Amino acid sequence: MKILDFETCRKIGKEISPQEIYEWVENTLFNQRNFMMPVKTRMNQAEGDYYAIMPCMYEPENLAMVKMIGRHMLKQDEQRSVMMSDLLLYEADTGVLKAVMDAEYITTLRTGAVAAWSAIKYGAEDFRTVGLIGLGNIMTACMDVFLPMVKERNITLKLHKYHEHENRLMERYKDYSNISFELYDSYEDVIRDSDIVLSALTRATSDFAPNSCYKDGCTIIPIMTLGFQNCDLFFDKVFTDEIEQIRGFKYFNQFKSIENTVDVLHYKAKGRENNSERILVYNYGLATFDLYFAAKFFEFAKQEDDEMEYRYCSEKFFM
Repeated sequence: MKILDFETCRKIGKEISPQEIYEWVENTLFNQRNFMMPVKTRMNQAEGDYYAIMPCMYEPENLAMVKMIGRHMLKQDEQRSVMMSDLLLYEADTGVLKAVMDAEYITTLRTGAVAAWSAIKYGAEDFRTVGLIGLGNIMTACMDVFLPMVKERNITLKLHKYHEHENRLMERYKDYSNISFELYDSYEDVIRDSDIVLSALTRATSDFAPNSCYKDGCTIIPIMTLGFQNCDLFFDKVFTDEIEQIRGFKYFNQFKSIENTVDVLHYKAKGRENNSERILVYNYGLATFDLYFAAKFFEFAKQEDDEMEYRYCSEKFFM
């Protein structure tokens, strides 16, 4: 059995190319129907804290996993992330535990990567202007995948200013000669005239902008599914990683069109049909991505001699 802590996962992540990560997203979506994914279970606690338990199995590659993810506000003098997550990876046909893994890095990476893939998949053909709201780790993971995939076109990144996060992002991507930056104080200014808008804000009390701010042909990707409820009512199409996961959305029954991305990939549903459609993409965050990414990280980790013996029950026993 292997133990992959946060630093190990981060080390592995830095060795993987954006192209590979992009392909992992597409492979997971394309094969989504071959995964067994029970509904995520959530246990709520005081002050918005919670645990979520996410099981998944992928028998074609003999893999199973369960992920525990939680949000817990910091107590006095604590040094940790507010979001914490761990993952158990199993051999599906035996139940043998293959790895105990930190899942915070993997969750952040796959969440950002799926948003990047969606932006490229559903963006209008000639997109040039990309608005970014919420410039933390998930948005960084998103741009780490997105920008290398669009390096052949000139892109303007419209950044929402917040606690100087915009400066960190500009410094990180300063060597991209095809990228220019614009800074804005309001969500409305970021959204107005943007071809693609990605938001990774984790809290929103109202919609970010009035309907008039959304240009024809724009693609909106609320990574945390917040801030764009008004778009539910007038956008032309909604795409999602799993319809059943968002059926409880307030305006679900008023969507003009709703399709699973897996059906688009298998030509059972139409994706973007022209450059004037307004498209909304809700990726709820599936355990399928966690399992697929965890398996890939495990393969990278197998090259290192850091296994430990895990003495599981190997014969019938008596108390």
